[in-house]
Amino acid sequence: MVEFYQPELFPAGQPRDIPDLLGHQAMPALPDFLIDSSIPPRYDPVRTIPSSQVDRPMSNVTAAARNVLGFKRRQQFRRWLRDSPIRKFVNRVTHLGTERYCPCCRASVRRFLPYGLERREEARCPVCAALERHRLIWLYFTQKTDLFDGTPRKMLHVAPEPQLSRHFSSKEYIDYLSADLMNPRAMVKMDITDIQYPDNTFDVIYCSHVLEHVPDDRKAMREFHRVLKPGGWAILQVPITAETTFEDPTVTSPEERERLFGQHDHVRRYGPDYKDRLADAGFSVKVDGFVRELDEKEIARMGLMQSEDVYFCTKPAE
Repeated sequence: MVEFYQPELFPAGQPRDIPDLLGHQAMPALPDFLIDSSIPPRYDPVRTIPSSQVDRPMSNVTAAARNVLGFKRRQQFRRWLRDSPIRKFVNRVTHLGTERYCPCCRASVRRFLPYGLERREEARCPVCAALERHRLIWLYFTQKTDLFDGTPRKMLHVAPEPQLSRHFSSKEYIDYLSADLMNPRAMVKMDITDIQYPDNTFDVIYCSHVLEHVPDDRKAMREFHRVLKPGGWAILQVPITAETTFEDPTVTSPEERERLFGQHDHVRRYGPDYKDRLADAGFSVKVDGFVRELDEKEIARMGLMQSEDVYFCTKPAE
């Protein structure tokens, strides 16, 4: 149980027990930046709550919170809350149902939430924020690969999705490394066209929806092949949105990229010939229609896309 006490908000001797707010459930501690006594509180109920808000209790609470936390703390709190078990716990309860099931967080919910530039009505899990592709690939990892058989393996996860990385990193037998060029949450900073690891380093590589952002995607594929051990495997996913792959390096404006490639930071649209690019990099490629092996009721319940294939790539053993 976590005691939270701010003398400016609560009378002396009356600390508030945060778990009481959620039905006496055991909840994690609040982040240090919320209770850091070295940052002086700024709460002043007389100064910060206008008389026009006296009869508006929620406005009073908001004003108090803004002044206690300050802008920087509010930003830190939002980032913390976004991935906090508290939020997931509340969402799990408020969205409880049986119509939909997310295999990533094992939540049964009434429905998935809308998501996407081109709005998809039931795409996002309200508990862990997994999308259709995350749910599909998690099923594939658990049902079609040997990643979780207990054999020690070294794994590279590019652009780590939190819905999946927590599963990989929690296994003692997986020597897990997450990497990203921009995301500070990744364990290392990495340009996948120039990977800073020697040949034959990783047993497993997972990279999803990244290559469509990379100008020299062929070089990135060759780098993945270089650092993968002989006999190792990689899952390299991209959105397939065209009949054949289309790119134009002269297109640089975000507006034109969005018009041509579907998103302002995409540099191409891939077609089914994506498989040929992977093969040109040295991989043996299996285009696995795993999702179409599943029962239609389960596909609907888990909110999967029947058109999505898995690109399972292997490096031949020497």
